[in-house]
This record gives sequence, C-alpha cells and structure tokens, in this order.
Amino acid sequence: MPMKFKYYLFILLLFFSFAAYSQVILQPNEIRQPFTWTSAGDVLKYEILIKEIDKKNNSREVFIHETTEEETQNCFIYIEPALPAGKYSATIKVYNILGILEDELTTYSEFIIHKAHQPEVFDVEYVLNKRSVIYLDDLENDGIIVVNGRNLFEIDRSKESIVYTEYFLTNGHHIVEPEEILSYSENNRRVTMKFDMKKLHVGKYYLVARDASGLHSGQTAASILNVKFKKSMDVDLKAGYVFPVLLHDETMNNYLGTNFFPLSGYAGVSFIPLKFHWGYLGIGLRGSYSRINGTLPDYTIDGNLIFCHGVFVLHKPFFNRRIILELHAGVGITYFSDFDFHYDHNVNSDPLNTVSLSVDAGLLIQFYFNRGLFAEIGADYILTMNQDLTMGIIQPTAAVGWQF
Repeated sequence: MPMKFKYYLFILLLFFSFAAYSQVILQPNEIRQPFTWTSAGDVLKYEILIKEIDKKNNSREVFIHETTEEETQNCFIYIEPALPAGKYSATIKVYNILGILEDELTTYSEFIIHKAHQPEVFDVEYVLNKRSVIYLDDLENDGIIVVNGRNLFEIDRSKESIVYTEYFLTNGHHIVEPEEILSYSENNRRVTMKFDMKKLHVGKYYLVARDASGLHSGQTAASILNVKFKKSMDVDLKAGYVFPVLLHDETMNNYLGTNFFPLSGYAGVSFIPLKFHWGYLGIGLRGSYSRINGTLPDYTIDGNLIFCHGVFVLHKPFFNRRIILELHAGVGITYFSDFDFHYDHNVNSDPLNTVSLSVDAGLLIQFYFNRGLFAEIGADYILTMNQDLTMGIIQPTAAVGWQF
C-alpha cells in the first residue's frame, strides 16, 4: 500500500522596529517541524529515518524515531531538534501488529527545507517614466520594471534551492509572472524584470515577492503598479489618394467606357474611445471623391462620384502600436452628382443627380513614425444598390494622417 508524507517547515519571525531601523529576530525555541504521512492501516508502529544529502549526493543520518501508540494512530510527529535548511531523504518503515517489518510497505522520498526570509517591496518603477504607471499605448513600451526592497533573491524554477524568491503581479483576479528577470543586485535589494504586456489588462496591480517558505510581501501602496492607456480616446484624422475600380455591373462601364476612375481623393476621421488589451473599438466617417470623365463615339460624359459612410472601427495594435491593423464596416450613401452627357452641336443633357444606399467594408494597415504621424494603405469594397444598378467597387487607398 503506497504512502505519502508531507513535511512542513514553519519559522516564526518577530519584527521589532525603532525609528527607521528594523531588525529580524529569530527565536530558536519557537521553531517546530511537524512531519506527517499516510496511514498504512492497522500496524504496530512506524520507524522514520531521515538523512541529510549534501551537494555531492552523499548522505548521513540525522534523525531516527520509532512512533509511540498515539503517534502511530495519528501519523504525526515533531522532528526535534529542528533540522537546518538543506536537502533530505525520508524512509518510513512499517511494522505489522506482530512487530514484523513489512518491506514492501517501506517508502522513500526526498524533500528540501528552505530558509525563510521575509520579502519586502519598497517601490515599483516603470523604467521609461520613473513612475509606478505603465502605459499600454506607449510606442517605447518594453514592459521593464524595477523593484526595490529587501530579501529579493533570485528565481529558482526547479524549486530545489534552499533560498529563492518568486515574483508576480496580481490584480485580485489573475496572476502574471515576469517573462524574464534581467538583473539582480548583489545585496538582494533590487530586481529588474520584464513582463509580456499582452498579458496585462488595464487596472491596478500589486507586485508580490514570495520566498521559498511561502512568506510574501504585502499588497501595500508601495507595491502598486498601475496599468492604463495614456489617452482615453484616440482621434485619427487622415487624407490621401484612392483609386476606385469597378468590379461588377456593366451599367457604368456601358455609359462611361471605363472601369477606372483615377482622379480621386479620400479623407476620413475615426474616434476610438473603447480600449482593451485585445484591441480598440470606435466609430468613424469615411468619404471619397472621384471626377468622372468618359469619351465614347457619340458623346462625352462627366460628373462627380461621391461616397460617404459611417463605420464601426476595430484597431488591433502590433509591435508596441507601431503597426495597427484596422477593420471597418458600415453604411452610407453613393452620390452621383451632375452627370452630363455632351453631344455634337453643343447639345447637353440635363444633369443627373441621385443618391443611393451603399455599404462599405475595408481593411487598413497603419504605420506609425512617432506618437502622432502615420501612413496607411488598404482597400475598401463598396456596394451601391438602387433600382437601376447594383454596383460593386473596390477602392485601394494610400494616405497619411495624424492621431490626436
């Protein structure tokens, strides 16, 4: 029958302070090391043998004990005197009710007794602005923070060191561990670490340091790191060139003799008030103008083609917001303005002016040169519908803009 045992180390630390000076005082008579294991059933007694294992994997016996009737029943003893920090092995032998050793029930395991050090955090500093605030929309954001305190030891992923410290940020809902520890100070009072900013949400976090024994720093004002956006809303203003290409419905082509409208321009504005770690949401207004000219054997035609749409906007930032992918879609109007047919002998038609419902969907990529200036390229598909035509146009765009 397999057995498990648990080994717990409790160290009681007393803190006394006077003025700005504090000292940790350890009371040896307050250290007790309970040792428990899983019962093997109806047995006479257990024999517990503990050996210390050194760095060369050599071992020496440091504790041996045969349980009393009460200890056998409770599967619980105190190790006295208490063992110092280090690596140990424990062998538990089982004697049946006849006092005969049951070799097949003997168990062996190894464990580590860690040194207890109370970690303290005095302040948390974001490297870029020397404050306890980190901005998700900062172009230079690298997620690096500096922690000052006391008993800030190195991390041990294997959990086999006698002394180590774990670090993490918590907002009460989830825990974020550092992506990388960049440096430690020799006096264990300063640690520089880097976090993956994709894992941090807007809100207030506490930087917690926890030592090998489970002692941890408090969630105090000194350990706060605020994660936020520098601007509550982004406003993008942009203008550029657009090249409409007629994809389907031959009505326009039949009258104009072309599917391309190169004399065109574009402008737009977006308002982005909703920001999340996965992307930004907002609304926008997009418009384009094309001067139409067509020459056919029997006539020439000219006019103005205007698109205007209100759209919902999604921004997805990449590479610390140096690149933003925009998806947008919405509804609006297509305005055919002052379309005139010109025939021989100075004969002209009455101007055609009509407004039709249309929908717009598009994709853009913005490239930021600094916090405000950006260039963008992309394309929109616009579908115009009325009783005479269902016109589909694709509009490649190239523009420059400024984000306020």
